[in-house]
Amino acid sequence: MSKPRLMLLCGLLWAGAAAAGAKPGDTLYIKARNTRVLKDPSASAAVVVILQPGAAVIWQGPDPKDKRWQRVVSGKNKGVVLSANLAVEKPKGEVMAVSGEAAADTSAFMSSGAASKALGAGAIAYAKEKKADVAAQQLRRAENLADTIGPREVSEHARKAGLRDAVGPSAGVAEVKP
Repeated sequence: MSKPRLMLLCGLLWAGAAAAGAKPGDTLYIKARNTRVLKDPSASAAVVVILQPGAAVIWQGPDPKDKRWQRVVSGKNKGVVLSANLAVEKPKGEVMAVSGEAAADTSAFMSSGAASKALGAGAIAYAKEKKADVAAQQLRRAENLADTIGPREVSEHARKAGLRDAVGPSAGVAEVKP
C-alpha cells in the first residue's frame, strides 16, 4: 500500500473509531462515567454537560479542528467529546447500574472481577505471612476512605482547593453510595 493511502486509512480509522459505521445524525452512546461534553476541542474548554454511560447523543461527526474529538448533541446541549467516550451500542448493564438507568447483570459483574475487593481475606493472610501487614493495613484504610468519597466530595474538595471542577455535584453525575 502506498504511503498516502496508508496515511489516509490511518486518519479515517482515527477519526471514526468511536463512530464506526455511523453517519452524522445517528445516535451513539456515552460509554464512560462522568463524560464531559466540552464547548471546544480542548481539555481546558468549558464543560457544557456531564453525561453517564448509556446516555444517547446525536453524532454530528468529527470536529474539523481536531479529529480526536467528536461533535455531539445531547438534548439542547452541543459540544465535543473524545472519540474514546462514544460507542455505537449502548453499554452493558453493569456499567450503567451506577447511574440508575438499568439494573446490573450481577453474574456478569462478579465474573468481571470488578466486584471483588482489592484486599480479601486471602490477601490479608498472605500479607501477615510475609510480614507486610503494615502495608495491608494502610491499603485497607485507603479502601475504607475511598468507600466514603464520591463525586460530590471530590467536587467540594476541588472547589475549596481552587481547582477546576471536573466532576461537578449535579443530578447528572453518578453518586456512589458506600
